[in-house]
Amino acid sequence: MTSRRLIESAFPLKQASLDSVHEKSVRHGHISTLHIWPARRPLAASRAALLATLLPDPGSAAARRELLRRMAGRVIDKIDRDGEVVGEETVGGILHWGQEGSGDTRGSSSRRDSARWNGSPNAVDALSRFRAEIRGAFGGRAPRVLDPFAGGGAIPLEAMRLGCEVVASDLNPVAWFILRCTLHYPHLLAGQKRPLPDFVLDDEAVMAAFFKAQGVTGQRALREAVDAVGKRSGPPFLSSSSGLAPMAMETEADFAWHLRAWGRCVLAEARRRLASRYPTYAEFERTPPHGEQRPPQLLTPNANGEVSVAELNAEFGAGYLEDANNPRWVAKPTVAYLWARTVPCAGCRQEVPLLKTRWLCKRSSKRVRLKMTAGENGVVFGVKSSVPVGRGSAARRRERDRALGAGTMSSSGVTCPCCGVTATMADLRAAGRAGRLGERMTAVVVDGQRGKEYRLPTAAELEAAEVSEDALANLYADVPYGLPDEPTPSEDALGMRVPRYGFDTWRKLFTRRQLLALGTFVREIRGLALDGYPDDWREAHRAYAACTLSKLTDYSSAICSWH
Repeated sequence: MTSRRLIESAFPLKQASLDSVHEKSVRHGHISTLHIWPARRPLAASRAALLATLLPDPGSAAARRELLRRMAGRVIDKIDRDGEVVGEETVGGILHWGQEGSGDTRGSSSRRDSARWNGSPNAVDALSRFRAEIRGAFGGRAPRVLDPFAGGGAIPLEAMRLGCEVVASDLNPVAWFILRCTLHYPHLLAGQKRPLPDFVLDDEAVMAAFFKAQGVTGQRALREAVDAVGKRSGPPFLSSSSGLAPMAMETEADFAWHLRAWGRCVLAEARRRLASRYPTYAEFERTPPHGEQRPPQLLTPNANGEVSVAELNAEFGAGYLEDANNPRWVAKPTVAYLWARTVPCAGCRQEVPLLKTRWLCKRSSKRVRLKMTAGENGVVFGVKSSVPVGRGSAARRRERDRALGAGTMSSSGVTCPCCGVTATMADLRAAGRAGRLGERMTAVVVDGQRGKEYRLPTAAELEAAEVSEDALANLYADVPYGLPDEPTPSEDALGMRVPRYGFDTWRKLFTRRQLLALGTFVREIRGLALDGYPDDWREAHRAYAACTLSKLTDYSSAICSWH
């Protein structure tokens, strides 16, 4: 053992690099999904740097190799299902996301990704060992780690996982907020439990998930627990009929379950208020589809904003509906509304939709594209399903698909489908600055029995998308700072190009209906009745609700792409 730190003698650069690259593909439960931060450090690299900095150099080459192996594992060839070598990956160590155990056997990525920090006994043992070694290197106490420019919080988070006392700060207010949600609230509320609010006890989906997390298994046992809680018949319990010994079921839960409960409350109230703005249609078809044809029916939401086809199917008997081959009404909720910006043509004065592609879906099993024809009053859209795959080589098929899905925009500018006049990108930017850019709904994506389906918007859907300025003003009257009329950064700012096209305020990045929906969520979050909670819980509730609202805003703007 020497006074030198491990990082002064060796560092597992290759393993840390491979595991950092793998982290880019992790989208569930990762710190990066909490809130966007442009300069986020990989957890694997942060963990490796902290371990190598805090642990002393063992002194000998053999001991150093063993320490690096326990920390970062070893590199092996990555084999695909066909037995071909497709790259490199790590096994063992505690750097790879989902594989923080100390095992050193070859494993597939799917097996590694199935584990999590708190779900692997080997990971817990390996971390405990490293924590003990770190404390031993500092005289039996936990070292203090200071990160004055913590940003997204990767380094202080990993330092906390390694048992260190952490002080993190940043001058950027967004970074400070992320640090509060990543480090402060989890540490402050860890281990605290409170009874779940009464309104969620009747939510079967939440309570079933809650009891399942408490160790209740089997459909019958879960049903009994959920029913007992919903009926308010004293403390919920499992009877001996479930095959388990009678046991009291506690309804006290940690902060995460309370956050889920109040999130469902916000969602339900927002759905009730916004139901009329997002119409749902039912179609008459078999299960699976194809049967007697009837025109679609617009479903009327109930007082809770929910729709049902029960009334439409009331004409059929129970025996008729039990046979899946018999047609019946099937609700098809909307998944997304697809829009296009428009610009007036300098030649024929018709509105030109700005489309880079007309493909709505281009998979081998489902090929749907938007048809576009020139009419007397401008461009007329249609939806073409089951577009056949072309013949010939792969290159010829790609070229045919490119021609079939060609939009109005290209590298040279925008071409009018009605008269053929082409406007340059400079002309388009000038039209945007002059306020001549419009918008038009092109297609509606609905959830069908066999996946997503695509159709043209109806008159009711076009009308529902029209929101008056007065409705927005009334909604945002009680919202601090009101509508987002603040100016966007100049076009010289890094990554900001929207001012070139006239989007010089933040509100111009949203449609009016998007602003209405976002304002509704803001109002419902601010109106949560959290009076029975301590101050720390109320503050944390609103902070994480703000993170969710931020993610919703990211996917609810007029410049987002369709995934």
